[in-house]
Amino acid sequence: MSNRFPTVVILITAAAFVGFAIWLTVMPNALLEGFGITERTPQMATEIRAFYGGIEFGIGAAMFLLWRRGDLFAALLIGGLPLAGSATGRCVGMVADGYFGLHAGFAVLEAIAAVLCFIGCAVVSRGSVDG
Repeated sequence: MSNRFPTVVILITAAAFVGFAIWLTVMPNALLEGFGITERTPQMATEIRAFYGGIEFGIGAAMFLLWRRGDLFAALLIGGLPLAGSATGRCVGMVADGYFGLHAGFAVLEAIAAVLCFIGCAVVSRGSVDG
């Protein structure tokens, strides 16, 4: 495995968090429409902007800043843990509340991204990385 692998994972994951955050800050109803929610309130849009916009932007920014400081392990952990938690929450929800294809798709993507982050953590821990 390339010693650049952790850096590539960090940059792609951080960009995905930031991109998703910007998209849903600008177009919060896109998330609601994706899940078939037709009745919307301004409070719902604000919550989507806050959580999917603000928190996800913060995660992406933290990953990027930690990468710039050379702390690859922390950057990968900051990205991987929320992704693993989100994928797990979606799976629990699908078992408890019923299957929905969009949730399954997101869960698969989040799980793959989390695994890549954790593999990056292992690579960094072995000490064979060029930042």
